[in-house]
Amino acid sequence: MKKFTFLFLALVITLGISAQELPLDFEVPEDDNWSTFNGATAMVVVDPTNASNQVLELTSNGADFDGASINMGTYIDLSDDNNNTITLEFWTPDATPRTHLLKLEGASSSPTVTELYFSTTAAGWQTVTIDFGAGLSNDYPILVLFADSGSGNTATGTYYIDDIDGPNGAIIPPDPVPSGPANVPNAPDSEVYSIYNDNPGFSTNFPVAYTFGTLSGEPDLDPSVTENKALKFNFGVAGWGQGEGGPDDVSSYSFVSFDYWAGPTVVGFDFVLISNNGGITEHKYQISIQEPVVNEAWTKVQIPMSYFTNIGFADTALWQWKFSPLNDSVDNSGIVYVDNILLTQNLLSINEFETASFSVYPNPTNDVWNIEGISVMIKVALYDILGKEVLTITPNTTAVTIDTTTFKTGIYFAKIEGVNGTETVKLVRQ
Repeated sequence: MKKFTFLFLALVITLGISAQELPLDFEVPEDDNWSTFNGATAMVVVDPTNASNQVLELTSNGADFDGASINMGTYIDLSDDNNNTITLEFWTPDATPRTHLLKLEGASSSPTVTELYFSTTAAGWQTVTIDFGAGLSNDYPILVLFADSGSGNTATGTYYIDDIDGPNGAIIPPDPVPSGPANVPNAPDSEVYSIYNDNPGFSTNFPVAYTFGTLSGEPDLDPSVTENKALKFNFGVAGWGQGEGGPDDVSSYSFVSFDYWAGPTVVGFDFVLISNNGGITEHKYQISIQEPVVNEAWTKVQIPMSYFTNIGFADTALWQWKFSPLNDSVDNSGIVYVDNILLTQNLLSINEFETASFSVYPNPTNDVWNIEGISVMIKVALYDILGKEVLTITPNTTAVTIDTTTFKTGIYFAKIEGVNGTETVKLVRQ
């Protein structure tokens, strides 16, 4: 898949996965899981002043806000007003006054983010002490260092950091992980505009110029093959997206699709297309509103482009895309993995959609859908793409046939409640 190292304004990417706690002394492999943004670079190297020591080398790029971040394995706890200081050793190349920034983010309660600027005015190593204010949270999972920070700060420099220390909190519970990856999509190259996917055969791609928001990782979900990665979001922290210098004309594509795997606590999230056609406008497709959320299973979403154009999206001027917490509220928290974000001229092939318990055929159809299960279906509720319920039946059997001849052409979703659980499947009426 694709790796991106740009960031829009001061928002942070976190692509690495860490199991680390304070102090960070850069003597163990986990301390090297830093991810950069706004063109900065970061890596663990040998201390140029002490060959027996390892340090973090952070090089700025001249952007207003550039730096690196790390996901912790243990929360940073700043809730004790008498013990909420972060210290670090910081090396600068000369005595030029420089401004830097330390930021903690992702707490479950307000304030979810806290940050403080600090200055350096001497060459070589110096101890930096950052005293945070009162009333902070006890569970910050993300630590961010901005190399040269502040609006209009275009300074550049190479810095070394060591022994970042402060109060640890509880161990961070492991995030839910899919048992495997989403299927790699297969469609004619001429019919696909790729935003993010694993198929190297797609030659038309979203021209990424920058990214924005907070990404929790890009894990490889199938190490047995060359690569099969997915974007990992923690919507309890923030959303994440990409932009281009364009905008780009995508009016020849008729469908928008992506695959997602939502953790057990996720109640929904937003997928947003953003156009710039004489003005920047955002256009949401909401998982839980336009279609029910499916938890702990890879689910393919296929949306007619007309859904977006009908709510004002200019398909001749695609500018950005993003995934966000439902209604932009981090209270709707949880882990979501996303893969295979594509624009296509035709629906991806789903002649037969199978889940662990139910199968639907033919699909697409212009006649009937046959739904069969290995367990008794208590209720089948059918929704259109706007989330309106159009049919409810209570079959109490393992098989049911739905006549579609009175339905409009389009995408529907069947929520199937069986004696062994509930599943949602996508249906297409031709």
